[in-house]
Amino acid sequence: MKKSLLVKIALALFAVSAFAFLFMRSIEDTRSAPYTVDRAHLRRPWTLALEQAAASNHPVLVLRPPPELAAGIFRQIFSRAMESLNSPMMPSVPVVLRGEFEATVAPRMTQDAMLAAAVAAGVEAAPVPRCLVHRRISEPGGVRQVYLVFFDAPAIAQFRRQSGLDAEALSPVLFVAGAGSDFNSWLPQRVNAGADCVAPVEVTP
Repeated sequence: MKKSLLVKIALALFAVSAFAFLFMRSIEDTRSAPYTVDRAHLRRPWTLALEQAAASNHPVLVLRPPPELAAGIFRQIFSRAMESLNSPMMPSVPVVLRGEFEATVAPRMTQDAMLAAAVAAGVEAAPVPRCLVHRRISEPGGVRQVYLVFFDAPAIAQFRRQSGLDAEALSPVLFVAGAGSDFNSWLPQRVNAGADCVAPVEVTP
């Protein structure tokens, strides 16, 4: 009788463990499945703009995509995560941060001149989405997390080098969702595609 009970307990524990394993694997498969971007959102105009940067790590020059691009990825993230998430008021790709501008660019040109130089350098050409990155930090009192798209953007890298900035110090990313509203607090971002990408982003016809 005792042996039969032990067998039943062992089988029950095995079943629970198997279910937990399959459940976690299903979550991982869902997270790693490709996200999609409509090709039309890469053809529509992307625009450079100056922003009022409140802190040194806030962007002063940004590249803004069509609003539909970030909104479409946000919907995909929400449908998979099923969490309460916020989206940026005006999604954009940071090109130059205020601290960088003040330390390196300002001695040579104004913000308006920097904007004009970025336009002339072709920075408004739409970058190519590469992958989705998920940052998550556990802190006392809660969890901070953010989702962002990492881009291949050679025009941005070249412009930063021409401006005397480190092209690798600020990866071309677009914040699309997060647990809080202060997305700039995550800047600057340096993305290692091999280690940080959780899912590819594919361009659909």
